[in-house]
Amino acid sequence: MIKKNFKTLAAFAKKGLAIAAACAISLPAFAEGYQVNSQSARQEGMGHTGTALKLGAESMLFNPAGMAFMDSKWDISLGVTGISSKVKFTGESGKVETDNPLSTPLFGYIGYKPCKNLAIGVSLTNPAGNSLVYPDSWAGSTLIQEVSLKAFSVQPTVSYKFNDIISIGAGLMIDFGSFAQKKALVAAGAFDAMGAMASQFAPMVPGLGNMANAIAALPAGKDLAGIELSGNSTVSFGFNVGVLVNVSKKVSLGASYRSKVKMSVEEGEAELYYANETASGVINTFTNLDLASLAGSLPPQVASQIPLAAIQGQQATLKGMNALDGAGFEAALPIPSIFNFGVAYKPTEKWAIAADFQYTGWSAYESLVVKFDETTGNYTLSSHKGYDDSYAVRIGAERIISDFATVRIGSYIDTTPVQKDNYNPETPGTLTYCATAGASLSPLKFFTIDLTFAYLTGKAINGSCPAASGDGNFAGEYKKRAIMPAIGLRFKF
Repeated sequence: MIKKNFKTLAAFAKKGLAIAAACAISLPAFAEGYQVNSQSARQEGMGHTGTALKLGAESMLFNPAGMAFMDSKWDISLGVTGISSKVKFTGESGKVETDNPLSTPLFGYIGYKPCKNLAIGVSLTNPAGNSLVYPDSWAGSTLIQEVSLKAFSVQPTVSYKFNDIISIGAGLMIDFGSFAQKKALVAAGAFDAMGAMASQFAPMVPGLGNMANAIAALPAGKDLAGIELSGNSTVSFGFNVGVLVNVSKKVSLGASYRSKVKMSVEEGEAELYYANETASGVINTFTNLDLASLAGSLPPQVASQIPLAAIQGQQATLKGMNALDGAGFEAALPIPSIFNFGVAYKPTEKWAIAADFQYTGWSAYESLVVKFDETTGNYTLSSHKGYDDSYAVRIGAERIISDFATVRIGSYIDTTPVQKDNYNPETPGTLTYCATAGASLSPLKFFTIDLTFAYLTGKAINGSCPAASGDGNFAGEYKKRAIMPAIGLRFKF
């Protein structure tokens, strides 16, 4: 019994170190994967198509070549999308559902046409992000508890049409962002075995009685300690180029390419947190416990059963976890490249139909390397991601009812880059289906209000990833859904 209890204690120490390592390497990637496909209230209503459409200033995102066909000197579009999302997880311990905050990606486009064939402009978008909040102390809390990530892109753009048939465009992407992430280091019940041992040995070592009482006072069912990683990325650069061809008065083709951007965090910070003062005291007492003296105070027949060297080794590594508190770190991850091809068809002046194919180069996200500062001995960790390239197919239609109202409908299918056997709950990807509908109202000739509603659901998927303890896998079924209302304001002068 004694030997079994000390093996449990050693396993706990080993688990503590493994969890610390897992927390350090699990920076969230930016949706499918982490793209945000809600950067236009107008085009979201058409399934977020737009590569072959002439969208004025909004073409800066979908295909910068389309901006050259602006029909006014100034074209301004501003808006916001509200994303209310949920992820359901079903595993051995039961079902849980995330309680994610409302995400509000913003977008703004300002286009100016100084002459007939030339247009210039600048845009601000949120091309990537992730926001998840799992229930406190859920089964996967040592993998992820909360994630909040935002990426912004400022894009000055120029667009030129050679004639009414072909145009080109290019933009410089200036990207930056921030993130915060929490996860548990010491899970609920981690000291139960040690509390039982302290009670058992208290008659021989009276000081252990105080420890047994302290462990009994720990909050029940709550993770005892965790870590928060946070940081701002440095400014990174990329480019967006495109071409648009009017095959006829009714048919147009478009293609665009957004380059990969490497987002780097150079001054991130790690901070430990505890469930309460009792948890902090118990954890630090165990970390600094003089195990040799403790073993020496026990009867020889008891001490001989204790794997002292192994426990001391694990205790030493567990102390390294404390070194992460307040430590700085560096890390980098990609916002992947995106290639779009689109076709648009206008059977009449009042109808427009569009289809886009999007290919995303997620294979650029092979691994994540995190390097901590010298206070940790330049501790470095590497995590395999192994994402696959993915694609999305989008379709949408628009009908002009009158000078006052236009209606739209659309849908898309988006595949996931995440592999089932390396499936971390921080980015629960799955085959995604989305249906959209929207309308535009123009109370004034120069002013339009865009309204859109989209519903997204993901196909249930069973996935697994290495457990934070390093033993076995954490596995279960994931299913996600989201509703995405959006509003935009457009002005033409």
